[in-house]
Amino acid sequence: LAVLSTRGRARVPRMDAPVRLVSDRNQEKPPFVREDVAGRLWQVSGSGFWQVHPGAAQTLADAVLDTLEPRRGEIAIDLYCGAGLFAGVLGEHVGSDGLVVGIESDAQSVRDARFNLRDMPHVSVERGEVESVLDEIGFGRGKTRLNRADLIVLDPPRTGAGPDVVKRVAELAGRRIAYVSCDPATLARDLALFGEQGWTLSALRAFDAFPMTQHVELVATLVRG
Repeated sequence: LAVLSTRGRARVPRMDAPVRLVSDRNQEKPPFVREDVAGRLWQVSGSGFWQVHPGAAQTLADAVLDTLEPRRGEIAIDLYCGAGLFAGVLGEHVGSDGLVVGIESDAQSVRDARFNLRDMPHVSVERGEVESVLDEIGFGRGKTRLNRADLIVLDPPRTGAGPDVVKRVAELAGRRIAYVSCDPATLARDLALFGEQGWTLSALRAFDAFPMTQHVELVATLVRG
C-alpha cells in the first residue's frame, strides 16, 4: 500500500492482514468477516463497511494515531465510526482513565462496533446522525461535564462532513482533528470550512488504497490557529 506524504517520500508498509469470511447457517443472518488489525480481532457483518485493500485498515489506523498523538487520560470522539476501528485504537492509547465515544448511524455497524469493543468499558458507541448525537451527548467523567474533546477523528462518506458537522467539530475539538477522506473534492471543501472556524491544515497524506484507479484515501491533520 503506497503512501504519498507531505512529510517525506513514499513508503510501503506490510500488507499481511489475514481476512476470514465466516458464513452463518441461519440464512436470515448475513455472513461476516473477521480481520486482525492493531493486535485485535475485528468482526464486520456482510452488510457493513470495511476497507477492501488488505493493508488499508492497519495503515489508516497507524496514520490516525500519528496524526492525533493520543495521550493517556484524553477524551476522543470517532465520528462515522463504522465497526469501531479508530475508536478501538484510540481507546488503547488513552487508557482506562481516558474516554472515547464513537458515533455511527447504521444499526448493524453499531452492533459490530459494540461487539468489537466490548472489552473496553471506557469506549462507548452511540447510534444516530453525527450532528444530532453531538448535540445530545455530554463528555466528562463522574459529575464533571466537559464541552470539549481533546481529539476528534472523522471518516465521513464520499459526500463529506458538510458545514453543520464541521462547525460542531471545530467547536468541540481541543487539540487535534484527523479527517479521513475518500474524496479529495469534498475534503478540500470541508478543509476550507475548518479554516473559517480557526483550524489550520498542518499535514496531508494520500494512500493508494485502490491501485489502478483514480481513487485515493486521504488523512488530513488539523490544528488550531
